[in-house]
Formats: sequence, structure tokens, C-alpha cells
Amino acid sequence: MLKKWRAAAVVVIGIAAIVVAMNRMNDDGKGSKRLMSEQNTKNEATNQKPDKPDLPDISSNKQAAEKPPPFNEAEFKNPNIKYRPLLMIHENLHTGVIKKIKDLGYGGMVTNVPYQGYLQNEEYWEILKQNVEYAIDKLGLRVWIYDEKGYPSGTAGGLVLKERPDLEAQGLAVIEKEVAAKGDVVINHPQGHGKVVSVSAYPGSLENFQLDAATDLTAFLDDTGNLKWKAPDGEWVVFYFVQKPFYEGTHAVNNWYEQRRYINLLEKEATEKFIDVTHRQYFERLGSYFGKGIEAFFTDEPALTGTYLTSPPRQPAVLDQPDPDVPLLKTLNWGNQLADVFKQRRGYDLLPVLPYLAAGTSKEARQVRLDYYQTLAELVVESYFEPLEKFCGETGVACSGHLLLEEEMFHQAVYEGNLLEIYRHMQMPGIDLLTAYPKLAKEWAVTTAKLASSSAYFYGKEHVMSEISDAFDGEKADFLGRLAAIAVQFAFGVDHFNSYYEYDRMSDEENQQFANFVGRIGYMMDSGAQSAQIAVYYPVESVWEQTLPPMSLNAADYAAGAVAISNNFKQVALSLVDRQMDFNYLDTEGILSCKLEDGKLVTPAGQRYEALVIPNSTVLDARLAAKLLQIADAGIRLVVQGGSPSLIRTEQGLTEAGDLYGELAKRSTVLRVKDAAEVAEQLRPLVKAELLLDKPHPELITFKKSGTSGDTFLLVNTSDEAQSLSIQFNTTAKQAKLWDPITGAVEPLTVTELEGYKKASLDFQGRQTWIVTFEP
Repeated sequence: MLKKWRAAAVVVIGIAAIVVAMNRMNDDGKGSKRLMSEQNTKNEATNQKPDKPDLPDISSNKQAAEKPPPFNEAEFKNPNIKYRPLLMIHENLHTGVIKKIKDLGYGGMVTNVPYQGYLQNEEYWEILKQNVEYAIDKLGLRVWIYDEKGYPSGTAGGLVLKERPDLEAQGLAVIEKEVAAKGDVVINHPQGHGKVVSVSAYPGSLENFQLDAATDLTAFLDDTGNLKWKAPDGEWVVFYFVQKPFYEGTHAVNNWYEQRRYINLLEKEATEKFIDVTHRQYFERLGSYFGKGIEAFFTDEPALTGTYLTSPPRQPAVLDQPDPDVPLLKTLNWGNQLADVFKQRRGYDLLPVLPYLAAGTSKEARQVRLDYYQTLAELVVESYFEPLEKFCGETGVACSGHLLLEEEMFHQAVYEGNLLEIYRHMQMPGIDLLTAYPKLAKEWAVTTAKLASSSAYFYGKEHVMSEISDAFDGEKADFLGRLAAIAVQFAFGVDHFNSYYEYDRMSDEENQQFANFVGRIGYMMDSGAQSAQIAVYYPVESVWEQTLPPMSLNAADYAAGAVAISNNFKQVALSLVDRQMDFNYLDTEGILSCKLEDGKLVTPAGQRYEALVIPNSTVLDARLAAKLLQIADAGIRLVVQGGSPSLIRTEQGLTEAGDLYGELAKRSTVLRVKDAAEVAEQLRPLVKAELLLDKPHPELITFKKSGTSGDTFLLVNTSDEAQSLSIQFNTTAKQAKLWDPITGAVEPLTVTELEGYKKASLDFQGRQTWIVTFEP
């Protein structure tokens, strides 16, 4: 067994040990999709810092221009171009289209070098250069660069793997066979797979096997990797692990653009090659515009290969023909150096404990899975996002874009790892949201948008981007649905929109209304700071330790424990949103980095939370468990949901947690709740509400920002039905105005004083958005 586990066996943690750990903590310690897009597309950029000392410092979030005074009615009516959405156009772009974009009220475009002869056709590079010059110099538009031919980003249209096939995404497939005494085991080496990494037999069953009693079956393999073995007495289970290119059946095959082999996001060399052949070429040709019109690179749905996807609604083009004879087996993400890196970071060999990645419920099995998925998460950040962040920072543009399947935490484990940590390494964190139904937008964005904006607020990043369309709407929502879905994202912290809504499928009037709507809300939400008073823990470690290799995106194919943690996490968030209570997410390192001041949990960026919510979790870091005791003793409201986690993670390994929540509940500031819906119900009387309604209306989403010029409230009715509401606003300012982002109209709003709040009556049409401001 692992040395760590032997050490852990003699460690008695309990509450007393947690308290000891708490006393040793440094309170100032530093903390560290959906599937696709609606059109087919993507693009690239380049390097070397240009000789331009006045480039805006995007990486430190300095603004390129002074903001106009807030609450200016003329600016609201016709918002500045920097607040307006960009159109995503990948092919057939020319000056006529660009001029049309300008005339329709858009802020610019997201584009790329044409796909024919991708990255290798100088004539098309010249066309792109002329388009960029015309857009920026002649029309004053903004430009983003798409960093791929289609998507997912990373392959440079196949050029990376053409030169370096060794950098292709790898999987470790597993075949499991239970066998009775004296039974024959025959496993044929699967078509299209590579070397057998490990094959062993263990006494017991899939549910309960003895890892320490392994019988190595390598000697029973023939030259081609076929296994033949006769089991001794007793019950046995055989685990056969074989490496393979992770391609057939995956997102690399089943996307909407092109079937194309994908790079391994665990290999930094793959990203460096991608940057060399893509981003540096853009910089060589357009570097003088980097930070001066060209604002960002958009990287689209980079991810680990994860698992298998069903076929897309339309057949993509084919660059690399999949082999229909390759069987789709349960498969783990793998890398050429992963086992070595794992040993360096986690302190023990991965290969002898591989079966625990595929089966097992013991403490030891959960430890291996926790360590494995943490290692994957670290490597995704270090191998892909840090190199992009560095290149973009050096060349004066932002790294932005979005990830794959951001909505559910159980998907995040196998595709990315820790989203909050990934967003830390994007100068402008981004998401996609491909629906025009506001209720569905709320359900998706409460994780996607909220995770991205929470990371942005925590690390002091000024903007959050969303790629928008209605690609996942079977029956297309109406125009007001598009607007309301965008307003929902504004309410969750997004403030920049890249649109796949095709301008030529809307009337000129609709385009102008669309662009004005986005620009008006963007302008109004550009002053002040978010006023959230609640932090919610992101229990990604609990999902990691529960995760087993799935066979599809369907929740039923994932480990039930991982899905339960993920679903509950979302329901906790929705319970707060339904009661108009704003919040941000914090992961373990984020909470550990917070100070405790005057009964508040204070982030390094200065956010101050009155309450912290810990959703259902199966494992907690020992440092976090100790911090929770500190938080409770500091007078900060702490809501813990469900039973105590069963395990505490220490440097020595996992140990039994004991009744941690029972110990916490002895403090008067700690609340224990059972269900997700109870979280907001219990917190509501304890945290002063920013907004109160005369009757429950869970379909109203709200967002408040406060600054020296006053308070701004965004209110979005996601219901299809009209509503008349009496609303109390938490503000000391006196002058109230009502702003309509569709028409641009502004009018005084009559308010009355009521117990420290300003009370007003508002009528909402279905899917309507209002902005209310209060000025001194």
C-alpha cells in the first residue's frame, strides 16, 4: 500500500487535531458546454512584444480610456462602442460587411484569417490585415482574434499534430473482468490501442478487491498484447489498462466543425507549438494593433478529451477519419509523462493503484482519485492556460474564450479540473451560453457565468465575456427572449458579449435594438462594485474523489456521488438567486487566502462577505476545516449543509473526519441545514437584503452595484408572464430613476421611505428588464 496510507492509519485527526492545525495556520496565507458554437469557426495570434511603450496593461486591468460619468442619459441612449457586442464572423468578411456591422450598432467583430490554406496562405493574411486596418483605423471598431480553424482550439487546423503526432491526446482504457475459481480469462488487445500499461488480477470483486494482493499478469500477455490466464481458487477481478490515442467517439470527432485529432492538454509542448504556429503569426502581421484595436484572443473549448459524446446534429467535415472498428471502452485522461509527474507531486507511484481510478469505495481508492484529478487540474492550467496567459500579457492583449461543458461540476472533473483556477489565468474569463430562453439561461449561467465572474472579482479582473447564440434551442425563442437571456448573464457578472446571432437573419431595426440593449446595460453596470455579502464554497475536491470514468455525457453514466454533489451545488446557488440574494464562489485556496476582519470574510481584492455557505461535501482539506472553525469563532455566519464530510484530507492522506459540523454547530454563528432550499431560507433573516419583494417571485433575477455616484439595480423578469411588484431597495441615496434598456427611455421613479429601504412599485412585462438607479 502507499506509504501515505500507512502513515494516515496512525493519525487520529478528529476535531482536536483540526484545532491544532487551525492554530498553526497563517491567516494571511496566499490562495492559490455546453458542446459547441452555432457556426463553424475559430482562429489565432502571435508573439514578441512590440516596440510600443503605451500599450494598455490588460493583464493588470488598467482601462484604456477614461469612463464617462455614470448615469448619463445621453450616453445611455447611445452607448459608447466599448460597451456594444461584437459579431463573430469567420468567413467571407470584407469591408462591406464591416461597414454594415458599424451601421447596425455593433462594436466590432471576432474574426480570423480565412480557412483556405489556413495559416499558410499569404494572400489571405493580406485580406485579414486589410480588414483589420479598415475596421480599426477607418471605423474605430474593436477586433478580437479567434485562435483556431473551427474548434476545439489547440490544433491549428491540424498543423500541430502534423508536425508533432506524439502530442496527440492520450487515454488509458480499462477492461475489467470478474472471474470465478479456475476460470479462464481472455482479453484481446483492442483495435487501435497501443501498449498495455498494466494488467493484474486481484482477489475479490469489482465492488471489493484486495489491491495489496495483486498478481501481475504481464507474463501472460503475448507479443500483441492479448491476455490468456487461468484464475486460481477463489473470486478474482482482472484490470487490463491499455494506452490509446483518445479520439474515436470524443468531442474531437463529434463537434459541429471538423473531425480532427486533438492535442494533449497535459503536454505543455503542445500548447507552445500551437502558439508558435498560430498566435505568433498573428502578432508578426498585426502586432502594431495589439492593444490598440485588437483586444483579445478567443480560445474555444480547449479541454481534456474526457469521455464520449453522441453524434452532433449535423455531420462535421473530416480531416482525420475515425476508425469505426476502434471499440469505445471506459477511458481515463492520460499523458506521456503523467505517471512521472504524479509521483513527483503526490509522492507515490500511480501505476500500482490504477484500479482505484476505475473502481472502489475505500478511503484509499478515494485518495487516489482525489490525487489523480488534482494532478490533471494542475497540468491543464500549467500546460495550456499559463502559456496563453503569458503570451497575451506580453503582447498587450487579453486571453479570453470559453471552456467545454462548463455547466455541471461532474463534467468539469473530467474535462478541465478546477474552473476557478483556470479563469485565474485568463485576462478576461469567458463562457458560452447558447440559449435565448431566459429561464434556461438562469439555470446554466448560475454555474458558468457565476464561476467566471467570481474568479474575475477575486483576482481583480475587470471583464467577463460570453459567447451567445440560440444554438441549443430546438424551437427558437423570440427576440425578447434573446435580450432577457443576455440580461440574465449581466446579472451574473458578464459584461462583454460576442454574438453568433447572424445579423442578416435579423432586420436592421432588430440588430440596432439588440446592439443598443447590450450597450446600454453594459454602460450602466460599468460603475460601482458588486455588493454580494455571501460566499459559496466550490466543492470540486468532493467531485474529484467520487469520479469514475464515464461512458457518455449523461449524468446516469457518472458516479452517483459525483452527480449528487454537483446537482446539490447548483441547487444551493439557485436557492439564493430565487430569493434575490447575490453571492460569489470561492474554492479551498480562495477561502484560505481570506482574512477575518470585523466579522467579515475579506478577500485579497477587498470583497467582504458576511456569510459563507458550505454545500454538501464528502471531503474537506484539513486547512479548510481548521479555517471554518476560525470563521465561526470570528462571528461570521457559517452555513453548513448536510452531514459532516466523511473524510479530511491531510498531508499524510485521508483520515476520518469525525463530527466536524457538530463541533462547528456549538458556535452561535453556525447554522446546519439539510436541504439546498433551506440555505437561502435560513440566511435571509441574518444578512441584510439588498432588495425585498412584497411577494415571492423566484423568476426575478437582480444585481446591485454600488459606487460613489450611487447605486444601480438590474432587474430581469425571466418569466413569460407580466408581473406587478412592490420592491424595497437597500440604498441611502434619494433620487431614483427608471431606465429602459430596450427603448433608451429614462424617467423619475417615485419612491417612499420604509425602514431604511426605498420602496417603489414596478410593472414588468414578460421577459422584461429594468434598471433602477439611486443618486445622492
